[in-house]
Amino acid sequence: MEPSSIADNKVVALAIGSFVFLSILYVYRKTRHSAVFPPGPPPTPVVGNLFQMPKEQPWLKYAEWGEQYGESYLAKEWEMIQTSG
Repeated sequence: MEPSSIADNKVVALAIGSFVFLSILYVYRKTRHSAVFPPGPPPTPVVGNLFQMPKEQPWLKYAEWGEQYGESYLAKEWEMIQTSG
């Protein structure tokens, strides 16, 4: 085999592998969020809404979220899910 042919094969294999990986990731993310949860503030990965909470008087933030998202809402801190209502 010629060196350019080997390089072309590697590029094609990389493109196919990337497509397969991104397709699996897309399907995983779509099915993972298929559960119905109450509305709530958007969390960040791993830590959830932890950095949105004040260190003092956190119940004021919960009250604000209650007014914004309704009587029942979802908040995540680390990997624990907290619901209100």
